Amino acid sequence: MDERQQRIYTALAERRSDIARMYRAALLLLSRPAEVGDERTRISHICHSMREVMNRVLGAMGTTASPRIKPSSGKQVQELPDLLARFPGLALDADGESIPVPRAVAEVFDKLLKTAVQEKRRSRDDVASLLTDDGNSEHLVVKRWVESRDFFVRWAHLQDDEPELSKLPSENLMRTHVAVFDELFDAVITAFFALRHSIDDLLAEINSLEEVGNE
Repeated sequence: MDERQQRIYTALAERRSDIARMYRAALLLLSRPAEVGDERTRISHICHSMREVMNRVLGAMGTTASPRIKPSSGKQVQELPDLLARFPGLALDADGESIPVPRAVAEVFDKLLKTAVQEKRRSRDDVASLLTDDGNSEHLVVKRWVESRDFFVRWAHLQDDEPELSKLPSENLMRTHVAVFDELFDAVITAFFALRHSIDDLLAEINSLEEVGNE
């Protein structure tokens, strides 16, 4: 680790040691070349680790903007087969600009769509809460964070077809996205510790005045 990465690791370890170790694992893998034939596996492990770090650090820093939505859209999707079993004649691919559906089906899809929208908004709002002073989810730093997180999500999992080596992300590209996290999160912890030190100094001053007043 360089100096900045060590600072980030220490800050993460103070909040959640498992996130800190996941971050360290990603850096360790990134510092070593892949064995021949293991290129895709190495990329997957690095990206999985960084995806976990970028997702979990939001809660670890206490910057979650809103409560988690329950049930999640994923959970609701898993329940769709049971819904379709109740309406075996349902044909959403029928011809026509408008397709009538039972109210129960409409309510389920309405809830699913609203949940998906809320989850996407909540994800960006949480990032904005961490990175910006005013919670602006349209800020450039939020965009950069989301783009790097999406990169890690994309390459964390194997796809249906094995890509050619030339199609895999380069070392420079992976390092660039890790550097985005390093840059943005380091700014957060620098501001956080500066604020904490200011509060500590203020409390120390208040305590010293109280001691003088009690003499």
